[in-house]
Amino acid sequence: MQRLFAIFLIVVGFSLPQLAKAGPNEDAAAVRAQWEQVYNSGDADKFVALYTSEATLFGSVAQLFSGSAGVRAYFSKLPPGIQVKMGDQQAVAVVPDVLLSSGFANFILKDGTVVPYRLTLAMVKVDGRWLIAQHHGSPVPK
Repeated sequence: MQRLFAIFLIVVGFSLPQLAKAGPNEDAAAVRAQWEQVYNSGDADKFVALYTSEATLFGSVAQLFSGSAGVRAYFSKLPPGIQVKMGDQQAVAVVPDVLLSSGFANFILKDGTVVPYRLTLAMVKVDGRWLIAQHHGSPVPK
């Protein structure tokens, strides 16, 4: 009986690291949840911490923004009062430290109008933390 219990503990012990490790969808969802929270705070400076220093960003305007200054500039020009709610997404790990996430987000205007968007993020792990390296958003076609 003690031997069976010891084998059980060994099996559980080796399984725990696998159980605790998140997959690409979970990692990407955590980044997207942070992004949603920062967006809804309305604080453009908080976005800089979510992106790499060399990030590129194609948002809802034709201009391509790059680097930390570009991220700050883009988010500081958004009209006040817009909120976002992240929707379904799928992510794939290209390599262990690179995730590609594609999914949906609903932007809610001050008057309650919902504008559905497609949102694609490329994320890289830097010093153990997932950061956005590339961001593209576009309205869902009608």
